[in-house]
Amino acid sequence: MGWISGVMGAPAASETSGTSDPSGWLTDLFGGIITETGIRVSVSDALQVPGVAAAVQVLADDLAKVPISLHRRLPTGSEVAKDHPLHAMLSGWPAPWLSSFQWRRTLIHNALTRGNAYSRAKRSAEGVISRLTLLQPGSTTQRWTDEGEPFFDIAGPSGERGLSWQDVLHVPYRASSDGAVNGGILGVSPIAQHKEMLALCIATERFAAKFFKNGARPSAVIEMDNKFPDDTTAARIRAGLERTYGGVDNAFRIAILELGMKLKEFSFNNSDSQLVELRKEQATACAQIFGVPPHKIGILDRATFSNIEHQGIDYVTGPVSALARGLETAVETSCLTTDERQEYFVEIDLDDLKRGDMLNRYRAYAIGRQWGWLSADDILAWESMNPLPEGKGKTYLTPINMAPAGTDTSRDDGPEPKDKQER
Repeated sequence: MGWISGVMGAPAASETSGTSDPSGWLTDLFGGIITETGIRVSVSDALQVPGVAAAVQVLADDLAKVPISLHRRLPTGSEVAKDHPLHAMLSGWPAPWLSSFQWRRTLIHNALTRGNAYSRAKRSAEGVISRLTLLQPGSTTQRWTDEGEPFFDIAGPSGERGLSWQDVLHVPYRASSDGAVNGGILGVSPIAQHKEMLALCIATERFAAKFFKNGARPSAVIEMDNKFPDDTTAARIRAGLERTYGGVDNAFRIAILELGMKLKEFSFNNSDSQLVELRKEQATACAQIFGVPPHKIGILDRATFSNIEHQGIDYVTGPVSALARGLETAVETSCLTTDERQEYFVEIDLDDLKRGDMLNRYRAYAIGRQWGWLSADDILAWESMNPLPEGKGKTYLTPINMAPAGTDTSRDDGPEPKDKQER
């Protein structure tokens, strides 16, 4: 059980753990993490916080909707390796029932929320990659050899054990050696890493829900000169008032009191607690956890026409490109042999996420066309349009007022005009 203690952070062997007094690792495994607020934070609880759900959805969708392809290295540049079976799987269908969009979005979602995402890589009898399927979160256990080489055990009907890194595609998020042994790598869950802040978010949402459940009114007390005859009478009156006047549907109903009772509300309102401002700041903090700009989850307070485009570029070159590179290397590690990695590489094209508005885009095309590094077909390909017929769009222009460095532009080596030749 030593490796369980190392991975899960369990207590020493002399300490016991059970359902009546669960250890921390057991609580984390089955029911989320209990925070200082007393609120349990699990993945499902955290995803009920609007800021977390929006940030995870934005990142997962953006990584899933951009093109992904397998490239072959050439002496100068590269080309798409359409003849390799992995390319068809990455760009189309990793499995007959699973599209590349769904596969990538689910992988990134699991990595962002749980810290680790796993996919089963299956091969034909000849050793050629034939299928990529998703593994259920929580079903995969990772262990390492003395050299840090990972092996995977999968729970469930198949009960596969001892799978190698060529059998399981592992995408760790915020990879760390904490919790692993022998130099192994595990991802870090942002939900576990920021559990206290998320507990405050959950508490705020529950408070708001309770407030409106009670008719958007603060708590109240009943005052009377005399004591209730007994506790049963007090409980009956309180239950009757809560049942009749509590909840949004019963708001603004007239209360009927008895025995000379007076209804007194607590001097409390949401303006004093700054509930709206608090929820907005918490949403911004949730976006910060995942490195997402606030405007990507609908917070436009500080967004302007002059800075929002640059924020979008920073978003792509920051968290999105890091996630993309993590997925690329995970696919290359599991789906390509050591020899194939010398010839092939996986690339996720993020250019579509950096596209500006149409006017600025066409201005950039015009500059590239006029200065000779873009052809008409190149521009049409960027705009997802067909090339010009009969190869008319393959021509590159050359500015007539430009010459290679060192050229003597004062000499004219061309033929003399016809009138001079006749003289």
